[in-house]
Amino acid sequence: MLVALSALFLSACVTAIPAAQGSDQPVTKPGEHITDIANFALPTPKPVIIPDVKARIITEDARANVRSGPATDAQIVTKANPGDTFTVTGRSEDGEWWQICCVTGPSDEEGKPTEKAWLSSVVVETDGKADDIPIVNALLPTDLTSKWQVNWKCGSERCEVKECQGAIDAGVEDGSTEQWLQIKHNVTWNDKCFDDDTWTFEVDRFSGQERTGSFVDDFRYNYWLGTQPGPTTSVFTFDDGRQVAAWCGAEQQFDVPVGDGWTNSVQGHTCHDVLTGEMVYIIYTTRWLYTGEYEGQNYDRAYFGDYETLEQYLVDTNADLSYIKK
Repeated sequence: MLVALSALFLSACVTAIPAAQGSDQPVTKPGEHITDIANFALPTPKPVIIPDVKARIITEDARANVRSGPATDAQIVTKANPGDTFTVTGRSEDGEWWQICCVTGPSDEEGKPTEKAWLSSVVVETDGKADDIPIVNALLPTDLTSKWQVNWKCGSERCEVKECQGAIDAGVEDGSTEQWLQIKHNVTWNDKCFDDDTWTFEVDRFSGQERTGSFVDDFRYNYWLGTQPGPTTSVFTFDDGRQVAAWCGAEQQFDVPVGDGWTNSVQGHTCHDVLTGEMVYIIYTTRWLYTGEYEGQNYDRAYFGDYETLEQYLVDTNADLSYIKK
């Protein structure tokens, strides 16, 4: 089960009733991104035009295997009946497999399939301009590894830990398929200032899109948004000088109830590589708000100046990002 990073931090702060109410809000600095990108030779994605091509199952006495990737050892995600027809969205480089849409995924509503999958060319016949269907290449390697630096600070006198640095290492686990990578994230903190933690996401190698279950609406876990999450808005620079075209989303905010009248108000944003959608930067601030009665006075989302800030940036990855050549 995925455990929110913020939950790791709760042990560092004592959620006692504050003695005095303040009004100043924490100030967080934006990421060290170059936003004046007019002079950069940025990669320009080419528009992909997919012709209207259908694939019809032509097996007679057996159902056809629909797989997670373009290989016979890829996981079978469902079966298709003779005569079933799908829209073709891509093809493998060797021309032996068709990417089709759509089959029912684990998060789909009944009758509303959204998952892409693959059919062998020997079990279908196509109509339309099949030769014009674009080749689908995997965005992410099967041995994907990535690492992020994490910097955390507390702006409250109640925090037993004031600052903490750590790292998140991500790598592919056993059980991954040709299409879906099981990517395990390991959080380790310097000087054991917090407990280490792990979680696993499923990420589509071909689209770069993650499946996060109940955390799909929590921007703190948008590590893998999929290819071309948005237009280039900035240039992200690695510590070693490499630069990547990045898209930074708008500020997001949501509340997390933590009990005893306290609510965590989380606000921040993320930045992602424009080719793969891998997260290159995130920053967010968590403010502690109190609702309730204390010593005869009622409070409604009162902010007493207590906050935590987390900043995280990509250190290295073997994914082929949208690097800018100097």
